[in-house]
Amino acid sequence: MRQYYFILADSELELIPSEIVNERCVLNNARARGKAPEKILLDASHHHPAFGKIRESDRRGRPDIPHFFLMLCLDSDLSVQGRLRAFVHTRNNDVIAVNPETRLPPNYPRFVGLIETLYEKQVVPSAENALLELRQGVTLETLVSALKPDEVIVLDTNGEKTDSFAEKMVELKGDRIAIIVGGFSKGTFRSDMSKLKPKRYSLGDRMMKVWTVTAKVLCSVDVSEKYGDLLASKKPKPAKGKAHSDEAAGPSSEASPKTTKPAKAKAPSKPRPARKKKAE
Repeated sequence: MRQYYFILADSELELIPSEIVNERCVLNNARARGKAPEKILLDASHHHPAFGKIRESDRRGRPDIPHFFLMLCLDSDLSVQGRLRAFVHTRNNDVIAVNPETRLPPNYPRFVGLIETLYEKQVVPSAENALLELRQGVTLETLVSALKPDEVIVLDTNGEKTDSFAEKMVELKGDRIAIIVGGFSKGTFRSDMSKLKPKRYSLGDRMMKVWTVTAKVLCSVDVSEKYGDLLASKKPKPAKGKAHSDEAAGPSSEASPKTTKPAKAKAPSKPRPARKKKAE
């Protein structure tokens, strides 16, 4: 049975950067929540007025993306079967490992509070019963290498376009598959994945939301698991069609000499004009 590792890479999940920790919008939000400003998550919906002072501001402050990603992964059939592990990797190389038995709060503000607690305690709810665990200073390459996957798949708009990702999953070899989805709304991956030698696929011509890509991939994996044999049986068809075309080409090539034989038979009738000249 295959084991899947879903990784949200370079996600824009982080605490308030030091550059804007004293900005009014940040202080007001922290005061309203009864927390220190440096201990709350950066959120574009609340702290956008201060975004002009941080780099790559057009993609930062999106805790909602990991929330959607984890909710989809943890509620999937594969996760319920214990065959899917979800990880969140951030722009600052923080990695959140999620226990498949975790029941995340569907309410977004509660999720934000949970992650802020995780950044304080490093593990939630306790070391004895770790449902969420934070590991800092872990690059994407280090995370993937530690999982020791047989295949690494990256969903990328610049990858090979495919209309049937389920068929691509059937073609994979090995029992440990790592699937990487970008955790950002704009731009591209910040992490270097060249050493991982992944297979890159694109699910369409348009830029999709992270949760849309995640849902499509989960459905495709589910289809490949349930109907893998049927999808695999479709593969020889093009080869058979090619063989038939070769067979069809064979008789036609054999028939061509037969069609030329009457032409050779008509060849003696060509001198008739000469006979007419002799009659003259």
